[in-house]
Amino acid sequence: RNALLLEPWSSCFLSRCVWLLAMSLARSKGLSPDKLSCDPAYFELEKVGGAFNPMAESQRENGIQQRVLPENVYTAAIVAWLNNESASEAAIGAAFFTAPPVALTIFLQVTLTYYLQVGVKDYDGDLEAVCLTDHRMLLYTGLSAFVGLSLGNLYTILEAHNWLQMFGSCERHEELMLQKYLLKPTPQAPTGTGKEESGKEESSVYPDCVDEAMDGVARSMEGGLGEAMGTDDVRGVCRPQSGITPCARASFYAFLLLPWAAVTVGVLFAGSGSVLRSGNRFDLVLNCVAAIFVLELGEVTYALLLPRTIKNSTAGLPPLNRVGSEGGAVASALRKYGTLFFFWIVIAATAVVDVPLYYFWCNCRLSASRAGAC
Repeated sequence: RNALLLEPWSSCFLSRCVWLLAMSLARSKGLSPDKLSCDPAYFELEKVGGAFNPMAESQRENGIQQRVLPENVYTAAIVAWLNNESASEAAIGAAFFTAPPVALTIFLQVTLTYYLQVGVKDYDGDLEAVCLTDHRMLLYTGLSAFVGLSLGNLYTILEAHNWLQMFGSCERHEELMLQKYLLKPTPQAPTGTGKEESGKEESSVYPDCVDEAMDGVARSMEGGLGEAMGTDDVRGVCRPQSGITPCARASFYAFLLLPWAAVTVGVLFAGSGSVLRSGNRFDLVLNCVAAIFVLELGEVTYALLLPRTIKNSTAGLPPLNRVGSEGGAVASALRKYGTLFFFWIVIAATAVVDVPLYYFWCNCRLSASRAGAC
């Protein structure tokens, strides 16, 4: 009762202290204390611009068909390398800041995946030689949830690959530079490649021909993006202005993306076995969570082992954009229908992967010829 009686008095006391502090600051700045009254009558709201739809505003600022780089220890190493002015600085930074966390992450994931696979094969702990048959609904649910998260991780790798494909090639190391454009479809866009007007030869280095590429994109939008957008609509487009050397690109795939994908596939296979061969319902849930932890070690080490400056540089990257029918009609159709039916594509892919995993871990012992594989 005493606490309830003191609560209004304490809140009033704190409010009074805050008010006195505001008054003292106002006097020190030469302001009139009367204008700082907490009475809402002393405040007026002034409109800034017109009303807007959040989705449309986001498209105007960040563009459409966004390609965003995921945030984990693997992609942070890519961004940290590209943010350096020279290759020597990039190598030194990688040796001290990003390479050790990446190597530790790969070591932890490979080790845990190996012993997870061995544990399932040897029926360690509460694992059984056969799958649960009394609770098939729980079995299918746990397997589908784990497979879906694993496929989501593979999709994240695909996003990183698509992000890298936005950059062209260059002969020497270039610091990461992006360029924003305002892309407005023209009602009568000229056709052709534009070589006649520019008089320049086609260059194999993408960063040196960004303007020409954007002109070609604008021309290719006739009948594409121009139909979906009004002629008065303007969309923000962010494109890379720098390039990536072939050696750096090969290193990104060989030491980052490919190990990341291999570990994901290994955890998917071994983790599904630990889920399917759990001895009881409680262990099935625990094994599913444990396998997901191995899968997400890249995010854990990213949050734990990397300095804030590197994490800020990765999180602060604006999305890159592809525009209209860029990449061809097939790529444009895949992006369009992939967005429309994304949910059903994920469900179908999960079901397709579930079937062979369930058949391998739950039915392989029914055949004597495959008993050695179990």
